[in-house]
Formats: sequence, structure tokens, C-alpha cells
Amino acid sequence: MEKKQKIDQTRKARIGAIGENLVVAKLMQQGWDAFNANCTIKNYKSIDIVCLNTDLKESDELWWKPRTSLVQVKTSVQNNIPAGFSIQEALNKDYLQQMVKGPYVFVSAKLIDNNYTFRFFVISRKQFIDLLYEAHNYYVNVLHKGNNIELSAPACISISWLEGKTDFSSRNKVPFGNPLNKSCEGIWDNIWED
Repeated sequence: MEKKQKIDQTRKARIGAIGENLVVAKLMQQGWDAFNANCTIKNYKSIDIVCLNTDLKESDELWWKPRTSLVQVKTSVQNNIPAGFSIQEALNKDYLQQMVKGPYVFVSAKLIDNNYTFRFFVISRKQFIDLLYEAHNYYVNVLHKGNNIELSAPACISISWLEGKTDFSSRNKVPFGNPLNKSCEGIWDNIWED
């Protein structure tokens, strides 16, 4: 049993590394410079990729400095991708504002005929905070209102929400108000939005 768990952990780490490296390649295809922050510090806190856009300046005062984006990448073979926060943390918008350093790229990996296919969903920092908060507020206070919820459980983002869909559960008559009103698949310019 322990050997299978180690194989699963290794496979999960490998698919995560593949996702990060694919995102670096996709960012570079956009004409931006990018490097994996985890190359120097294993699993760097809150940041996976540093991306630079030499066509944009950081600010008027820093006209010489290229715009920098600190990107977090989450890769999964599941339809719900862990966001790196607990449900309790997701319910605290002030905490998210403090802890989220930049945009997120969610990589959906699917194994088809022994080959992985990948989809890339790119959301700005603000979109991530709003989606994580609204989804888990709905989950706890509407969908499971009055039930005991394990708030220390991982907060996840559904691929369907990243596609702009509002489906959450057919069990509830109150619709989920997804703050993403359209799909963010392949919207790489969200890297430069707040």
C-alpha cells in the first residue's frame, strides 16, 4: 500500500511539473519571458512562474522595468482542481487578498489513449479571488447551509466554472452566481490583469 501511495505521489508531482513547464512554454509563445521559480527553490511559496513583458512598463516611475507577473499553476487530472487554500481560507476574502500574489493558470490534464491532452484556463488575480470566495461561500452558506462542513478541507475550482458555467448542483434551486461570465480558456492576457 505504501509503495502505491509513493507511486501516486510521484505521478502527481510529475504531472504538476509538466503543467508548470507547459505554461512556461505557452507564456514564451506569447512573446513574454518566463521562468519557473521552483527551479531554485522547491515548491516556492505562492509562486510557480515569473513572467516578464518587455512591451509593458511596471509603472511611470519604473519606466525602465518590464512588467512582471507572479503566476501560480495548478494542474490536475480531476474536474475539480485544488486551489492551494482550505475552504475556511477561501471564505476569508481579506486573507485571500493578502496571500494571492498574482494570476492563476489551471491546467486540466486528461489521459486519452496513453497520451495526455492539456487545457489551459488563465484567470487574473482578482478573478481567482472572486471565484474562490464566491464558490465556497455558495458551497457553505447556500448548498450545505446548516450542515457540518469540514472547513479544513481543500478548496477546489471546478473546470466548469472556469468555462464560465454556473452549474454547481442540481440539488439547489438557488443558482450559483459565477463571477466568470465567460470561459477563460486560453485567455493569456489575463496574466497582465489585476
